[in-house]
Amino acid sequence: MKSLLRLASVSAVIIGLVLSVGWLRPWPLAATTEMVVAPVLVAGPLRHLPAASAGRVWELYVQPGSVVKRGQLLAKVAVPLRSAAQQQLEAQLRQALQRQGQLPAARSGNDSVVIRQANQQVAAIRQRLSAMPRQLTFVYVQAPANGTVVRLPVNTGSYIADSTTVISLGVAPPLTEGVAQN
Repeated sequence: MKSLLRLASVSAVIIGLVLSVGWLRPWPLAATTEMVVAPVLVAGPLRHLPAASAGRVWELYVQPGSVVKRGQLLAKVAVPLRSAAQQQLEAQLRQALQRQGQLPAARSGNDSVVIRQANQQVAAIRQRLSAMPRQLTFVYVQAPANGTVVRLPVNTGSYIADSTTVISLGVAPPLTEGVAQN
């Protein structure tokens, strides 16, 4: 009875971890919409603002046509934060998978024992890695200059790869205050 309860509680923890980080995985969107403002006239060059890391678009603070100032917060992206222990386990897993791939096909009894041990090692590392708590951090996209949001090629909740354009910004020309024009 105790082992059944232990198995149920471990299963519940694992399912909870999987469900809590499941939103970080890319999923196909049935219909992807892209917000574009039809006639936004921009006097300066167009700048495409990329995400610094892969993750999920957590919040968008602007919409097409929004006038923004330099340094203004435009978007928030949730990215997984890997601890040093997780990074070490991932390195061990890569090494174990590489060793496993170099093993010859089982021909004798000794070969099958080595292959079984390699498979068990990979499974044990994967289990330890999946049992580790998942953490998130946020990366922010800020306006590098004054301008107008021309395009939002992503939506809130979208999974984005590293360096994906999050916002296209039409940069405003520098102001010439106090300069008389003829």
